[in-house]
Amino acid sequence: MNLATLSVRATFEADRLRSILVASPNWLGDAVLALPVLANLRRSFPHARIGLLVRPWLSPLFRSLPFVDELVELPRKGELMWAATALRQRRFELALLLPNSFRTALISRLAGIPHRVGYMTDWRGPLLTVGVRPSTGTLLHQADSYLSLLRALKWDAWLRPTGLLLPPESDAKAEKLLTESGLLPHARVIGITPGASYGTAKRWPAERFAAVADRLEERLGTVALLFGSPQEASLTRVVRQRMRGAAIDFGGRTTLTELASLLRRCALLLTNDTGAMHLASALGTPCLALFGPTDPRRTGPLGLGHQVLQNPPSCSPCRYRDCPIDHRCMQGVDVERVVAAAEAVLTRSPMMAETDVRRTPAVFLDRDGTINEEVGAIQRPDLMRPIPGTADALKRLGEAGYLRIVVSNQARVARGDATEELIDATHQRLLQLLQADGGEMDDFYYCPHHPREGRFPYRRECLCRKPAPGLIQQAASERQVDLERSYVVGDKVSDMLLADRMGLPSVLVLTGYGRESLERLHAAGGPMPAHTANDLLGAAEWIVQRRGLG
Repeated sequence: MNLATLSVRATFEADRLRSILVASPNWLGDAVLALPVLANLRRSFPHARIGLLVRPWLSPLFRSLPFVDELVELPRKGELMWAATALRQRRFELALLLPNSFRTALISRLAGIPHRVGYMTDWRGPLLTVGVRPSTGTLLHQADSYLSLLRALKWDAWLRPTGLLLPPESDAKAEKLLTESGLLPHARVIGITPGASYGTAKRWPAERFAAVADRLEERLGTVALLFGSPQEASLTRVVRQRMRGAAIDFGGRTTLTELASLLRRCALLLTNDTGAMHLASALGTPCLALFGPTDPRRTGPLGLGHQVLQNPPSCSPCRYRDCPIDHRCMQGVDVERVVAAAEAVLTRSPMMAETDVRRTPAVFLDRDGTINEEVGAIQRPDLMRPIPGTADALKRLGEAGYLRIVVSNQARVARGDATEELIDATHQRLLQLLQADGGEMDDFYYCPHHPREGRFPYRRECLCRKPAPGLIQQAASERQVDLERSYVVGDKVSDMLLADRMGLPSVLVLTGYGRESLERLHAAGGPMPAHTANDLLGAAEWIVQRRGLG
């Protein structure tokens, strides 16, 4: 546990925890974005009893989660008295508080939970035994903000969108609802969510949703399913009234599980920034998300196959609930642009769709000591010297279908010993030398931060310096990497720790610091590499051979 980034008033031994209560966010979208936390928490504590404190209306959605042993429903009334009695009797040892509210911290305190972990916000610091300071200067996706609570405690946390499991009967339930509404079997349907509970500022005009639905029906024969809460039923009714084509208005008519079943049935969800968007993305339904006052980098849909459309003016993002001027951020997104984007998603070939789902495996490579000679700080690009056999190794990996991606720490930038321009020029020189011998590299990612960054109060937390997983997370998202079939190769202990944290098989090469690293790993009891190779060429042969066996 890195105590320097925390405010700690009561210590505990993490490996002795036997019961953990996770307080779920109360909004649908935020609750879905908390799924990776539950998956990673289970990975860190495979034998602990994990309970999820959840509002009753959200509870049905999470009954099939494999990461949770118990759903603890927060009563609609008298929750403080309930916490002091009924929740106290459950004897949870630690509470992980995902909502930032004072009330959530008070509930866990009244429940007598001895260790209470959460962000130090909303004046609730005295109620926490382990308070985490929110990151400053770094824009995090909401899902990663939740995961940072685990990272601050040095528990397993890798940003991988986690799918939502529905009961086996869900598909049949969706078909029954559609049949009862008069829809023919196997009709192609799209979902539309024209509302947004946060406020009117997030809503695209209702008449434009209607126009898009009509044009998609004319061109592709789709039928629109309109979704919304009971409070949004009047809005879905307006969209339906302005449409000429076929549609089914489910506004205010579905339970949460029925909504999930129908969303999974959709070929596309056209949506504002809503909880239904996050629910659909977790179910694997492609989303075409329209953003205005909010920032998609923080609340955009996670996973593959989604598109975000926006036309941000200088005042966006503003996070106003209702626009005080002319709503230019949403008015600037025109119908033709949305229709074109929707058609692109709906007309993808089966082969392309399958490629999107499967992604491409990668080999994440350390740089110095693995690809090029370890000669200390390289001050000029012409000092780059690839290790013999490296070009052949990269060629072999490329022919086997692997992306070759460098992930390296370059703290010299933070120290002032090098500029980012020098790092980029060095990578270009390395690439030229490799290409001259028939090798290739697909991308370079590096962390420019200081090793001590984030270790002291009020410093920005670095999530990308190895063995932190940020570089691989970024590469996996941008390059559509299949992490299930990927590897980490390097000569340093940090590379092996990174692989272990990501759950990826690792290869330690004995070039560079490899032999010294192997001795340190043996002395520390691991994590040991899945394979040890003399050099990168040996590592490549082992990886390719394993793929052939698979």
